[in-house]
Amino acid sequence: MVQKKISAFPDGNSFVDYNSTLSKLIIANSEGLIKIFNLDDDSESEPVSIDTLNNVTSLASYENKQIALTTTEGKLELIDLSTNTSKGVLFRSELPLRDTVFINQGNRLLCGGDENKLIIIDLQNSESENKITNITLPDQLVNISYNFAGELSSVSLSNGDVQIYSVVNEQPNLTHTIENIIPRKIHTSMDVVDFNEEHNDELLSTNTEWSSNGQYLLVPTVDNKVQVYDRSDWDNVVKSFNGDGRIVDFKLSSSGSLAILSLNVLKIYNFESGKLIHEDDFEFDEDAYPLNLAWKDNSLFVGSTNGETLHFENVVQTDGRGGDKLLSLFVSDAEDDDDENDDEDEGNNTDDLLRDADDNDQDKQANDEERIARRKRTQENLKLHEEDSLIIDEDDLDDDLGLNSPVSNGFHRSNGHQRKKFKSSSPAVVSSIKLKPYSPGSTPFDSKGASSMDRRYLTMNNIGYAWIVQNKDTGSSNSITVSFFDRSLHNEYHFTDYQNFDLASMNQRGILLGSSSKGFIFYRSHNESSNDRWERKLPLLSGEYITSICITDNQSANNTIVVGTSLGYLRFFNQFGVCINILKTLPIVTLVASSTGNLFMINQVTANVYSYSIIDINQDYKYIQYNAVMPLKDNIPLIKGIFFNELNDPCIVGGEDDTLLVLHSWREPNNAKWVPILNCHQVITEYGSNDSKKNWKCWPLGLINDKLNCLILKNNNNQYPGFPLPLPIELDLELPIRAKHDEDEAEENFLRSLTMGKLVSDSINNDELSVNVDEDEVMERLNQYSILFDKSLLKLFGEACKESKLGKAFSIARLIKTDKALLAASRISERMEFLNLATKIGELRERLVDINDD
Repeated sequence: MVQKKISAFPDGNSFVDYNSTLSKLIIANSEGLIKIFNLDDDSESEPVSIDTLNNVTSLASYENKQIALTTTEGKLELIDLSTNTSKGVLFRSELPLRDTVFINQGNRLLCGGDENKLIIIDLQNSESENKITNITLPDQLVNISYNFAGELSSVSLSNGDVQIYSVVNEQPNLTHTIENIIPRKIHTSMDVVDFNEEHNDELLSTNTEWSSNGQYLLVPTVDNKVQVYDRSDWDNVVKSFNGDGRIVDFKLSSSGSLAILSLNVLKIYNFESGKLIHEDDFEFDEDAYPLNLAWKDNSLFVGSTNGETLHFENVVQTDGRGGDKLLSLFVSDAEDDDDENDDEDEGNNTDDLLRDADDNDQDKQANDEERIARRKRTQENLKLHEEDSLIIDEDDLDDDLGLNSPVSNGFHRSNGHQRKKFKSSSPAVVSSIKLKPYSPGSTPFDSKGASSMDRRYLTMNNIGYAWIVQNKDTGSSNSITVSFFDRSLHNEYHFTDYQNFDLASMNQRGILLGSSSKGFIFYRSHNESSNDRWERKLPLLSGEYITSICITDNQSANNTIVVGTSLGYLRFFNQFGVCINILKTLPIVTLVASSTGNLFMINQVTANVYSYSIIDINQDYKYIQYNAVMPLKDNIPLIKGIFFNELNDPCIVGGEDDTLLVLHSWREPNNAKWVPILNCHQVITEYGSNDSKKNWKCWPLGLINDKLNCLILKNNNNQYPGFPLPLPIELDLELPIRAKHDEDEAEENFLRSLTMGKLVSDSINNDELSVNVDEDEVMERLNQYSILFDKSLLKLFGEACKESKLGKAFSIARLIKTDKALLAASRISERMEFLNLATKIGELRERLVDINDD
């Protein structure tokens, strides 16, 4: 290990931060200056200097975009990395701020300090309109850490507690508190922070640190240790590491090396094995102290209280497989370990991988670093074996899909996966090369946030959502988190993914996951104590892959799981993984199932031509509708939302026109019809009349009664939900029959009450209500439609009479279906002295009485 000094500043407190995106070292000094060093530049060029506020207390940077600083004056300053200039003070507190961190792909900042508040700043709006909210804390905030993989923030408090907040939604939610764990720290510095003398007791680590996969939280303790907690079980300490006296700072590298910095000693541990791999003494000039740590690959930077920065080069050497090679006295042990691991590798087989549990049990069995690495290598070998017949030919694929066409970049690219061309003798493959695995509510991968990680929502519906974090580091695994909009329903949970799942479907009881290329499906219950979990591999043909999976939403254990493939194979399983049927159809685009056992399926007929079918699973897989034309056109995305309403009617929102369609009269053969009941874009943008909402977008989740449950994406150039996830709202249905919004909505009320009344009546007559729906409430709803129907027609009738449009008035009267409403129309006619019209309406009443008598 080589130790160097960087004399960037003559004095003052120097905080270090390594920006991996820029490959630059950022040093912020308390005397009001930042210096940025280009570490890839071999020449001794001068660093970039930026003037900042004095008395810095923390430093954070995000990709190649921004730097944030906090100060004892209670100011939060933002630095623009594209121009290397200050953007000024973003937020001001009455008392000192102590820490800040970027979250949600850099869209928001968390900060806090002596005011007992956690401040959330939304950076997506214009500078003058940054949304600032806060959460009251039980004590002063001393530090904040962020878990990218799990969208969690750990907040260290002055009283020794650590609070865990979920920050995936706009409003952070407290999920757990670890009490009396960190050293109690009370800041007395209100201006210049003198760590060397007056404020030396503040030179004490209270910061927490998350592992790169989001699984573990590292916490400093009062007895100078770093304890490790598994986020799935906060009651138990997984492992512990000793410091050397008072711990000043500690950092975990992406490769799994833990550095613990004490006042004059640096210790390096292998995080997985717990072995000490290096220990060294160091010192600064002028009796100064170390301040904080930053990793760069296998090297460390240490800030100080006298302006200097230490650079420890090659602190950890790697063994070529992503593991740490032990140094100094431990070299012999390291060689012995390598020999043992090599012997174990020879006994590996793919069956071991497929039998591994997917969640926390698996994590606890895999604490040994080499075991995880071996599993990863096995997984990669399995993938290569299974994809041996897949030939990737991007040029040919572009020609086949006609990528110069404005509609060619459609559904097959909507989830962000690499496109592959499958060469096979089967003609079905040719027609399905555009298909990409799709789950309702899924989004493409979004690389924003961390260069070594990528993430996407796997699925989203009324119940909740699941997202995956893809860890690109060698030997690392992915993480899946399942969350719920109603947190009283279930607790959020996560597990490790070793199968590269890219498909999902969730109901109130559990989640179903699928790996499209491997033909692998997995089910687990939301209930942690339940043993209802299983996995199985499907017998895919050469070139075949899973395109969609779904599960019904019955509250009992009688749910059915359906899996569809690119060759049109449709397999049915019960909730316990027993295959109960298999059918063959056209290549399958997507599947969605109702709570009562109806399967809605979209198939690809040919390029840009789609059809749908409805299968009643409970009636011996009877086709209720078969291969009917689907009103879809290639777009990005092809489908924004697909679901059943509580009346058991299929609903879809296409990406082309952003209109919610509901399938009407589908229980009658050859009579199904799609009815548009809401143009989402028009409604949320107020028909273009509100400039502040012109960029708003809608992400549908489900239809409940007369309201679309959805997410509104405000001022977002991306059409997909990101992080943080906005809270769901409800949009009232409004049939798109007018060119612009009109205060006179009688005509829309009439048509909506007629349309929705037919839907409700059809569902009741066919006993197709969802199991969660109260029939009495539905009957009351039907009565309300009837009342609205009459009222809206009478209003239209009265307006026509005022304009003396008697022909129009009589045509409206003929639409009225009740004697009471016709009597009201007759009296309106008489009052306005349209006697002939009143006579005609009287004849309508007589005919209505005769019909009712018959």
